[in-house]
Amino acid sequence: MEFQILDSDYILDNGKPVVRLFGRDLDGRSVCCFVPDFEPYFYAQPASARDSLIEIPEIKRIKVVSRYEPVGYQEHPEKMLKVIVGVPKDVPTIRDEVREYADQVYETDIMFKNRFMIDAGIFGMGWARTVDEAGSAEPAYLGKVDSEVTVVSQVTPVEITRNAPMRYLAFDIECLVDGGGIPTADRSPIIMISLAFEPAHQGELETLVLVGKEADLDCDGTEHFTDEADLLNRFFEVVRDYDPDVILGYNSNEFDFPYITKRVEVLLAQGKRLYANIGRDNRAVFCRKIGIVTHVSVTGRIVADVLPLVRRAYSIKQYTLKNVARTLLDIEKFDVSLQQMGEYWNDDGEKLAEFIEYARRDSVLALRLLLNLKLLDKYVALSQVSGALMQDVLDGGQSSMVENLMFREFRKADRVIPPRPEQDLTSKRHSDSEELKGGAVLEPARGLLKDVVVLDYKSLYPTIMMAHNLCYSTVVTGEGGTGLLGSEYESESKSKSDSVRDFDLIRSPSGGEFVPANVYKGIVPGILENLLDRRTETKKMMRSAGEEEYRVLDATQNALKILLNSFYGYSGYARARLYSLVLANAVTSFGRKNITDTKELIDESIGTIRLSDGKVFSLSVVYGDTDSVFVKIMPAHESRRWGGGDDENENSEVSLDDAESIGKTVAGMVSDELPDPMELEFESIVHRAIFIAKKRYALWAFEKTDDGWKDSIKVKGMETVRRDWCGLTSNTLNRVLELVLKEGRVDDAVDYVRGVVDRVRNLDVQKDWDLVEDLILTRRYTKKKESYKSKQPHITVVEKIRSRGGIVPAIGDRVPFVIIAGNGLFVDSAEDPEYVKEHNISLDVDYYIQKQILPPVERILSGFGVGHETLNYDSRQKGLQDFGIGVASNVGARKKKQVKTTTVQQALFDF
Repeated sequence: MEFQILDSDYILDNGKPVVRLFGRDLDGRSVCCFVPDFEPYFYAQPASARDSLIEIPEIKRIKVVSRYEPVGYQEHPEKMLKVIVGVPKDVPTIRDEVREYADQVYETDIMFKNRFMIDAGIFGMGWARTVDEAGSAEPAYLGKVDSEVTVVSQVTPVEITRNAPMRYLAFDIECLVDGGGIPTADRSPIIMISLAFEPAHQGELETLVLVGKEADLDCDGTEHFTDEADLLNRFFEVVRDYDPDVILGYNSNEFDFPYITKRVEVLLAQGKRLYANIGRDNRAVFCRKIGIVTHVSVTGRIVADVLPLVRRAYSIKQYTLKNVARTLLDIEKFDVSLQQMGEYWNDDGEKLAEFIEYARRDSVLALRLLLNLKLLDKYVALSQVSGALMQDVLDGGQSSMVENLMFREFRKADRVIPPRPEQDLTSKRHSDSEELKGGAVLEPARGLLKDVVVLDYKSLYPTIMMAHNLCYSTVVTGEGGTGLLGSEYESESKSKSDSVRDFDLIRSPSGGEFVPANVYKGIVPGILENLLDRRTETKKMMRSAGEEEYRVLDATQNALKILLNSFYGYSGYARARLYSLVLANAVTSFGRKNITDTKELIDESIGTIRLSDGKVFSLSVVYGDTDSVFVKIMPAHESRRWGGGDDENENSEVSLDDAESIGKTVAGMVSDELPDPMELEFESIVHRAIFIAKKRYALWAFEKTDDGWKDSIKVKGMETVRRDWCGLTSNTLNRVLELVLKEGRVDDAVDYVRGVVDRVRNLDVQKDWDLVEDLILTRRYTKKKESYKSKQPHITVVEKIRSRGGIVPAIGDRVPFVIIAGNGLFVDSAEDPEYVKEHNISLDVDYYIQKQILPPVERILSGFGVGHETLNYDSRQKGLQDFGIGVASNVGARKKKQVKTTTVQQALFDF
């Protein structure tokens, strides 16, 4: 049997653990296989503790094995104890007993299901082939699973590119509160549940709304109930019958699932009969709160909350379902306010029908967001590449995926891995991490620049680790070496091997020492090499793939890229099992040296480029940031004036094709000087750029596609891409950048800003609500009021909404607010936009003009001599030359001839 692995867990049969693998095969059958006889284990050191450990009754067996310690280059393994126990849940207790006799324990906190998958070499969302256990009798526990069940003796991975045909079920609940207000699960009943299916349920039902009252309505796809318990039982029955692989909703983890779970408890306490088990093993939903996030699990199924998936994938101002659907799907959501629900529910005619369609649309929108935006593609691929189960990828961070890969490769190398650090060690690491230095950022040539090529290092940090063999397994520790991985390893570090001579070592600019690959190939560089090779091969396969295969391959190459770039960050992560400031600093120090060496090579060694047609261009690096360099190119006859001169600028243009040729030539020349597999690549051509400061710039960039050159404005570190500014700030700045960079019309940019200022100053809330919506600010509601050290405007709004009995935003939501006119403090002036609209409250237009609109625009236009007074009050019009446009000050400004002109506008193309 071959099937795609969706989930895994274990159960006990006669006191012995049995692994369960849930999945679906290519024919669409839901399957579950049981794997007995796999035992939990961990490692302890030293081996001399064996006699003491034998006395612990919960330990089944102890084997003496040879394993390498987690960190540091070692020529020979150490003797360790493999401690085999009976029941996985007993491991923490046994571990604590073992620690009384052993100096170190390893791999004591790996979940049993993950331990099995790692040892078996199978991957989450990967395909597995099973060998049926000959002659085995079906134990009683098989009857508890609603799938095709097989007991197997062996599970092995198998390569299949396709995904199994998946079944998706979206749902949404509606609750009723007397008099409006916020529903609470202990008092407010569930009155409707809507469901949406993909593919259709029983081949024909795409949606279904379960309604908690009888009504004579002509609504297709509805079922009516007079009792809430009957409604819920029908919901659970539909889920079991449909047997979804993915069950989803919008904010379902934080609201719908916990609410249903609580209502079941309330109704059971009232003596109602409910069968709420919707897992593939007939277990109920399990909800667990960790911090401010709720994790939901349903055995054998994948639970996907669409709201956090949208948050991760898209940066938008508000994440209400209404705004997200309108922004991302161009679909309007039916709206029934919380205050209106009682009125609509009590009406048995048109309003109730509208309420039902409102409920139906919510589940449909959640499903369409997930499928149309392909929100799960990335996570499926990450699961397949890392080996982690899909639910763990959705719920966890990148560290769990990195660790899953490292467990697999460390196991192959007979090297053990420590457990996660305890809190005191984590706190110390946080303190030590202040010593971690980041990438290099070169000082930019400030102002307006033209004709710049952007060159980008391909996977810089991963290729640095590969090129220099930087790894936990290659760092030199102990006496004579400077490569200690942190104080927690200091007492365990071994002396440097006599066979590793000083001149053989790789020394990082930060001081860490590592053995070269010809002595020992590092485990992490090997992982990275495999990921990079797979990504290269995947991208080649995409060229000839059909539409569906292309989508799968594209998600795979993106997942490979994410994991490639995760290993460096993991080495400096305080909660990592393997933590090394020496390793992390070695990577960034090589990166910093690489950027400065690249600038020196281009500026001093290369200097000029001669194309095949004889054209000569001079080069100058005008900015660099971690893994990118920005190189200004100039025809050779202009380069003399770049540092200052008396001649008027000749309007010579560098063609896109010439710029591309120059960029690729320079990238190739730099790459030739780099150790394999490091590579500098041509990325784009910038026709004009504005540099304000480090990490703050705007570009009019051109990138080559199969359809020719495509242009776009790219912005980094400026208000146009920061969500703590209002929409009008972003819109205004985007238009200013377009006018200046693309059209070369500074005068028009000034006029545009003045028009925006005038419109805001004369704002009438009732007549110009579109403008009010552009003035809405949002901030993330991350914790309760009392947890904030100072008063915050969005918390003020939350408290105002609560006091008025409105719908209070949930922890994690972005809270919208506007600043109203008045003499109070800024934080007290924050108000709910809907309340402003309802009560026709004036906004503080001076705040928006002086604090929101003008500051970011001034930072752009000040380089052209445009000041605050011009934008705010002065009606004078200036031509481009009057604004004194010049090039970046640290490179030297060209002197302009004094030319009288009556032209109001002058294009930047003359610059």
